[in-house]
Amino acid sequence: MVVLKIRFEEGSYEGECGDTKIPNGEGTFEFRGDDSNGRLIYEGCWKNKAADGYGKMKWINGDRYEGEWLNGLREGKGAYFSKASGCSYDGQYKNDLKEGTGKYVFSNGDYYDGQWKAGLRNGKGLYVWKEQNENTDEIEEVGRYEGDWIKGLKEGTGKFTYPNGDVFTGPYVNGNRHGKGELVKKDGEIRSENYKEGKLVSFNVIQEKSA
Repeated sequence: MVVLKIRFEEGSYEGECGDTKIPNGEGTFEFRGDDSNGRLIYEGCWKNKAADGYGKMKWINGDRYEGEWLNGLREGKGAYFSKASGCSYDGQYKNDLKEGTGKYVFSNGDYYDGQWKAGLRNGKGLYVWKEQNENTDEIEEVGRYEGDWIKGLKEGTGKFTYPNGDVFTGPYVNGNRHGKGELVKKDGEIRSENYKEGKLVSFNVIQEKSA
């Protein structure tokens, strides 16, 4: 393996190459400013002129990714940060999309930690909502959902915990509560609740609150 400096149409490469003068091994590729994919620079492992193995990619817009690659696409474990949104993801990828398990953190503190498929929340996962307290300026949890997801939406059985400790468990359809569920309140009261498209239709108290 030899180390070379080579100029390609897409930019310039410095690193290890095979006999055919194609990037293979460790190296750095600096892309032209007009790259169609917005790439700026890649440092890491190569195979046949494609990112393959472990490497770091930076884009012109300030986004960055560090992790595993396969044939030029993100594949395996990696961490991505979006400069524009301030969001970050740390988890598994397949075919350049989030797939497997991973944690996505939003700029306001909200986060999802769970399973993914084809870039969307899918399977079992926990979503936590957060807000800034107007009096203390501290970021506080205002609710959490733990349960089933399909194609980015709450779908199946889930448990929602309110900040006061009340817990609702029941079915979700297309992101909304739909059907019969149970609300267990912190004061001991238990309700059987019936929802339709996210709206509470009726409820029955099946256990009075503690004395």
